[in-house]
Amino acid sequence: MLRELLQADIWLIHEAISKPEIRKSLLFRLGFRSVTEKHGRYDFRIASCPPLRLLWSFLPDDGTPASFLHKFYCREAWKERSPFARLRLLAAYLVWPVVVFATMAWSTILNAGEIERRTGKFRLEQVFQQAWVAAAYHVLPPWYYMYELFDDQKRHRAGSYLQRFETKGGIYRFLKDQLGRVERTPLQDKALFAARCRERGLPVVTDIFVAKKGVPGSTVLPGADLFIKPIGGRGGCGAERWDHIGSGRFRNVHGEVVTAAKLLDHIRAISTAEDCVIQPRLTNRREMADLSNGALATARIVTMENERGGHEVTDAVLRMAVGENTTVDNFHAGGIAARIDVATGELGAATDVGLRPDRGWCDRHPDTGAVIRGRRLPIWQETTDLVCRAHAAFADRVVIGWDVAITDDGPVLIEGNGAPDVDIHQRVSGVPLGQTRFGELLAYHVRRAIAVRETRRQQATT
Repeated sequence: MLRELLQADIWLIHEAISKPEIRKSLLFRLGFRSVTEKHGRYDFRIASCPPLRLLWSFLPDDGTPASFLHKFYCREAWKERSPFARLRLLAAYLVWPVVVFATMAWSTILNAGEIERRTGKFRLEQVFQQAWVAAAYHVLPPWYYMYELFDDQKRHRAGSYLQRFETKGGIYRFLKDQLGRVERTPLQDKALFAARCRERGLPVVTDIFVAKKGVPGSTVLPGADLFIKPIGGRGGCGAERWDHIGSGRFRNVHGEVVTAAKLLDHIRAISTAEDCVIQPRLTNRREMADLSNGALATARIVTMENERGGHEVTDAVLRMAVGENTTVDNFHAGGIAARIDVATGELGAATDVGLRPDRGWCDRHPDTGAVIRGRRLPIWQETTDLVCRAHAAFADRVVIGWDVAITDDGPVLIEGNGAPDVDIHQRVSGVPLGQTRFGELLAYHVRRAIAVRETRRQQATT
């Protein structure tokens, strides 16, 4: 897998880590532990945050949501640590230049030549700019290319990009702890999530059965295309597609054909290591079927509680699979995504994650040739109404990223994510979330959460 990492081949990396033997390996578990936001005892995790930014965080902000959120994250990360932990933190920052120069070398080798050809910006200038945005705006070199900061106009807004380590690494958790209701609604557990949606009358993908600890919830498989995924899985990792080809036989995307009995044995085997859910494989609505290469194309729609206590859509993209990946449309599994105008449902140009320059921007689907840019998604108003109603059913959450399939039967909820990714929206829209409604509402809720925390502290001392 090292070769795929060095080449930033997202699809092959995704394929590798989806294999059960890789996921169970000691090396994978140690690597996952080293980067996951959940390990450790601190609420605000430190990951790729430059030391200068941490020190500058004590300067006054400029009044923008992005500046407030950057400084809030850094101040909280510093304040919650003991004096000894702060010394350890500062000592750890001695490796920061090594991280920057290593990722800079990697990103430059992969991208600089093509970017120079396209824009005329010399490689050395790109190197200097990567170093500058890393030191000044805590944007590591790979994100310099992901956000296309070689574009002077975009680079001038570099300070307004929200970073994954800020949102997933602390801000989302802070909001959940301070503003969450007594009831904790299930999002990560796919089976419990689907059950709650059904209770509230929300259209959700139906579970055929759940397999836990090697015991499937049924001994009979329906004669239909199936989708198998880990109950607690993320990013499409571990998902499998099995198409029914008749006579009780199923075929996966690699061409392997098995009987229903053999597939049940396979489900038993994989659920021994990780509980999984078996669902029918959905297909896209007829009007947008040409945007699929075989994998279901889904909309990632972010909703947030607004100042009036209602819920509104702040951002949306359509994710599409391309190439050999005909199982999942995940952006971090080699797929592409196009920005959706939240008011009209109109699509912008599509692109990949941007770690390599190969794909660029597409007005048409690379596999099917279908028009993407300027196209309007069907039943878009119905889709946005659904996610806003769904958020009301999970009202203890301030922000949710919904995965929605637009089918012939209408929009269907696939899952909800209580800590939605920010990279996909900032990459696809070309606009930092710190300058959008998302950043405005996130800053509003952080201020609310700070006030709630202070009230609780005062009550505890009286």
